[in-house]
Amino acid sequence: MLFFLFKTGTILLYKLIIYNVMEKTLMILNRKKDQNNTNSTTDKQSLMLRMVTSYSIFLLVILILFLYLYQSTFRNVQQQYDFQQQSTMVSNVELFEKDLRIMDVYCRQLLQNTFFRKLIAFHDSDNEDFMDMGNALATTLSTDVYPEALLPIEEVYCYLPNTGYVLSPNYFISAERYYSWMKRYANSEYENWLKALSEESNYYQFLPMDNVAPNFSKNYYMYMVNMDDLYYMDANAVVCFVLEKEELSSLFTTLSSDNFDTDFIVAVNEDNVPFMSLLSNPDFSMDRILNLHYTDNFSHVRGALTIGRYTSQLTGYTYYYSFPAFSSTSGTITKQVLYIMCFVIAFLLGISLIIRFSRRNVAPIIELGQELNEAVEAQNHLLEAVNSQRPIICKSYVRKLLTGLTSSEEEASYIKEYLNLIGDPLYYNCLYIVAYNNAGDSGENTQQIRSSDDFNQVITNALQNFLGSPLYYFNPDSRTYALLLACTKEDEANLIIKTNETIVQLHNYLLDTYGIWLFAGIGRNTDSLTNVWESYQQAVESISYTSKNYFFFPYEFIKKDSNAFYYPPELSTKLIHFITTGNTSQVLELFNLIHQENIEERSLPINLLKFLLSDIRNTLLKARFALPSGISAEVTAQLDEQFNEHATFKLCEDIALTLCKLFAVESEDTNLVTAIEKYIEKNFMDPSMGLNKISDEFQISESYFSHMFKEKTGVNFSTYLENIRMSEAARMIKETDISLNELYISVGYNNANTFRRAFKKIYGVTPSSMRENKADK
Repeated sequence: MLFFLFKTGTILLYKLIIYNVMEKTLMILNRKKDQNNTNSTTDKQSLMLRMVTSYSIFLLVILILFLYLYQSTFRNVQQQYDFQQQSTMVSNVELFEKDLRIMDVYCRQLLQNTFFRKLIAFHDSDNEDFMDMGNALATTLSTDVYPEALLPIEEVYCYLPNTGYVLSPNYFISAERYYSWMKRYANSEYENWLKALSEESNYYQFLPMDNVAPNFSKNYYMYMVNMDDLYYMDANAVVCFVLEKEELSSLFTTLSSDNFDTDFIVAVNEDNVPFMSLLSNPDFSMDRILNLHYTDNFSHVRGALTIGRYTSQLTGYTYYYSFPAFSSTSGTITKQVLYIMCFVIAFLLGISLIIRFSRRNVAPIIELGQELNEAVEAQNHLLEAVNSQRPIICKSYVRKLLTGLTSSEEEASYIKEYLNLIGDPLYYNCLYIVAYNNAGDSGENTQQIRSSDDFNQVITNALQNFLGSPLYYFNPDSRTYALLLACTKEDEANLIIKTNETIVQLHNYLLDTYGIWLFAGIGRNTDSLTNVWESYQQAVESISYTSKNYFFFPYEFIKKDSNAFYYPPELSTKLIHFITTGNTSQVLELFNLIHQENIEERSLPINLLKFLLSDIRNTLLKARFALPSGISAEVTAQLDEQFNEHATFKLCEDIALTLCKLFAVESEDTNLVTAIEKYIEKNFMDPSMGLNKISDEFQISESYFSHMFKEKTGVNFSTYLENIRMSEAARMIKETDISLNELYISVGYNNANTFRRAFKKIYGVTPSSMRENKADK
């Protein structure tokens, strides 16, 4: 990012230098006609001094900005990293304290057991009732998998100080036998173990068992709960939970397995007394951790660790935890060194450029020529890019025409001009082609086509060779081509016949050369480009009637079956689209097509006519329920009453036109140009406001938007935007005390000189002059 800012700033500096050199030099050259050599030399020296001063300040501002951005970004990223670690620790603490609560609940549940309370009250271990009750209770506890299922514990047992017995879910035995026989702990630590179970200072702490179990493969902790603290009567018993260290550590995801020897977690209670320590780092003692200086609950000690602190709102416990420092995980040292190098290089390079270009201000003509050549070259590249995208744009426009997705006559007229379908009145039709690569019917001399791209290229070249260029088409599907045909009024009668002859030649060529079978269907001619979707629909249907002997089939040759009505799903989709866009003319045209196909040409019987009207009614219902919420209830009620009347073709057409008008009225306020004007008035202060931004915001092409905006408003987009900005600038000068240095930024300009020239062009005076005139009045 820093390198990009540096590069951008350097380029901007270059351009400003070159631009000012050329501007000042041209001014000096014009003055040479009226001034002598002495004055010219003085101007050059003054210009050089101003350039060195202004560009040095500019360079210094850029470098300071770079330094500030780097430091600010580094701090922000470091804070985000620390807070992310803290968030993880908060989640871990919540789970850990949840386990502590479960331990407490388990102990309380034991105290609710009547037999358990009687058992802990015994003082004589030789009593038969004592042994029977203890064994029965152990058997009962063995069926309770509650603690092992919910807690990360190795085992749980209860020590009874009155009798010296241990009660667990598996056995009821004396403490000595439990220690030596069952667990096989170190005999020398037996007394210390009993002492740990008996002293109150050890309760509610995680005590390590390294001395008790020195030869075990795993490390364990003891956590003891004094039952006497949980019951209002005497309950002389201690419940001990044995936890494996790795299981306990797994509750805290901040403890990385890769850094287990250095990471740690220490927890202290409300009295600041430690009750848990997962501390393996020899460099940190308990006192050092507690006495560190914490800023925002973090202490950035030297080295590769950061110490965090979190106090639980639920228990009041404070947790100290370590995690890798941000600098050790992100490799910032290398970036800092790189930044310093870039900073020094930028500074030295900037100074050298300032001196160099300032001294060379006497030779701007060469720079001007290079700039002009670059501009011409850039323009040529832009034209090449536009021309390279033209086939894609043409295909998109042809698709919109043939599928009936044009929203207005204005859009259709623009597409017509873009496709150069202008001049004499034209007639249009659609040719729908499907090609198959059938190697079985090919001869020995046919060329083999291996990929779909090669296949598509062969078909496209053949279509251009036989049908001519430009070729207006798009691909509805793989190996499928929909072509827009156009001819003059004189050729309209023979269009289908000529197309038939061309398709026969094209089919024979592809079959003989590549072994490709080609089938084609064609619709009826139409004199309206907006209605050419009818020809497309007819051509799609006619392709279904082609065969090996009839690979070209016009729609006119289809025998209309009176046993089936004509209303394919595509017409239903188009009807909804035309209604919701308020396109009344297309709605009428579609109903004319439905009437011609079903009533005039097929003469449907009454039962099929009812089915047809039912399908049309269902389509209209879909449009009805898509009405905007702003339509009044009275209008919708009247419309719903029409749906309940006896269905006729005329009624369906009237309902469709009513819906179309409702959508058109609702869309008047949200007209595209109106919406764009409102968007410009709201965002004119954005310096990036331009054709490309409007195009991206409203999902239309730049060329179409520019043409439409000029046609609707009478002015170019750039002029319209400039007028709005200048009006706002004049208002702010007259009504506010905003400084002129801030004024041009407030109305969307990046350069003060450009703003002043535009302002003077509109109002005839500079902004400062208008401000002075206001002060005089």
